[in-house]
Parts: sequence; structure tokens; C-alpha cells
Amino acid sequence: MERKEILKRLGYAALPAAKVRVIVDSDVKNEADDPYAIMHHLLMPTFDVRGIFATHFEQKAGHSGDSMERSYQGALKLMELAEIDDVPVLRGCRYPLADKKDAPDSESVRFLIEEAKRDDPRPLYIAIQGAMTNVAAAINRAPEIAKKLVVLWNGGGPYPEGGTEFNLMQDADACRVVLESNAEVWQTPRNVYGSFEVSFAELSCRVRPCGALGEYMFREILAENEREYNPDFLLRTGENWVLGDNTTVGMLIESRRRGHFHEQDAPVIEEDLSYGVTPNGKKIRVYDSLDTRLILEDMFCRLELAYGKGKR
Repeated sequence: MERKEILKRLGYAALPAAKVRVIVDSDVKNEADDPYAIMHHLLMPTFDVRGIFATHFEQKAGHSGDSMERSYQGALKLMELAEIDDVPVLRGCRYPLADKKDAPDSESVRFLIEEAKRDDPRPLYIAIQGAMTNVAAAINRAPEIAKKLVVLWNGGGPYPEGGTEFNLMQDADACRVVLESNAEVWQTPRNVYGSFEVSFAELSCRVRPCGALGEYMFREILAENEREYNPDFLLRTGENWVLGDNTTVGMLIESRRRGHFHEQDAPVIEEDLSYGVTPNGKKIRVYDSLDTRLILEDMFCRLELAYGKGKR
């Protein structure tokens, strides 16, 4: 089914002038929150979703070489359950960059370069929900595309110190490439995306009833919680989850007059992943907070309207 047919279930259409080009870049099978963010992007009529990139999570996977493929297969499964067959899903790079000059090839890299070079005056937003490898590889292969990109980076430690953070850890050199490039960067660091907290009861009430898709998304989180729960991991209590990747939707739907972000010098990513002082004067947008009520309730409503009771 075409995505536009699913979007009709929302009961309204997007204003043409409000539509933005978006690519979603996700480590789908790294953690069970990614499907929620992917579906949120797909259920936004104002988002012209050009494609979904599968991203590796090799630092977590122990350099197995198969994490990108697992993300790719997970994205295909999600699209099947969502009944959307006209948004391309593409394989990304299998491993982190070898160094800041590395420029590996992949379907995602080629697609990003082609899309950025397309005759379209709109900026191209890249929603990064994992490693930055695909974007960095594309910039290294075609540096001229950077000025067309707005990278929505869900990652990095809290300011001012920085430090260890999952998405940054997957490919620190790729983050360095993007921060040093001409690409515009909007960042939601760990302390901001960590506020997107939900309970299992909430997901059971709001997501599980949304057809086969909702049941799958809910069961995936329960299964991961069972596999990975560790009482010493302070992020999780056994009854909660963080839907942190939904920040990349929030950055595009929140009113820009709220003042939830500030501009600052792009940091240098040090070897210990702390933030150093940039030498080149590039500015980036850093979000200090996002409206979790607006963003998460928006996602729940869209899932209910598109896949809730009686929807086929």
C-alpha cells in the first residue's frame, strides 16, 4: 500500500508549503525504541520521507559484521506490518569508519549523495538514530553535498563535559567528520533524549491495541527488557523504557519560538568522547529540552488513528 493511503486515516492533509524532505537513519534492531521513531516519521504528513537507512551498531555487537543487516531486516519487517511499500529501505555501511578520511560505499551512501544533489531547493533533513557512519561516508565521498544537509543528531553526552554516550560510541570518527563539515547540525544530547520516558502500562494501553503493528512494537520492547534487564543499569527499572529516538521528530514539529535550544560552537570529540573546544568556529544547534508530552502523545494518536481498532 502507498504511504499516502495510510496517511489519509489521520483525517487531514499537509500544506504543500510545510512539507520537508526527511531521511531516517536507524539502527533498527539495536534497541526496541527505533520502530516507534520510524513509524512516527512515517505518520507525519508534513514529512516527505525519502527513505530509511539501516545502520550498524557494531560496537555493541562485538564487531560481528552483521548488525547493519539485522537493522535492515528489522526495517523491512516493520514496513510489512505497517503496510507501506513505497518508501525505500536501504542497506548502510557494515562497520564504523576506519578513520576520518574513510569513505565506504553502500546503498544508503549512494542514495544520500543522489538525493542531496537532486534539484530540490529544500534542505535535506537526516534523522540520525544511531551511528553517524552513513552520513559521514557520503560527505567524505562527495563533500559538496554537506551544505544541503541538516543533520538531526540524537546523541552525544550532556554539555559541557560530554563523555560516553551510546550513539557516539558506535562511530566517533563519523561524528567528527560531520561536525567538521559544512553540514548544519541540530543535536539532542543524552540528557534530553533520556527524558522521553514511558511505562509498559502506557505502551500496553496506547500502542498494543494498534493492530498487528502495535502488538509487534509492544512485544519487542517486552522481549528486549527480558533479555537485557540489569538492576545496575540506572536507565531502566523493569517497568519503563526510553523512546529517545523520537527527538528527531520533535525537533521538526515543535514551535521554534519556544527557545528550547541554543547555538554554540561545535565541539571537538576527544578520544575519551568528552567535548573539547572547536578550532574552526562552526556553530551547531543544541537542544536543552523538548516537549515530551507533545511529541509522545502525538505519536500515540497517530498510531491509533492509522492502525487502531477497525483499521485495515
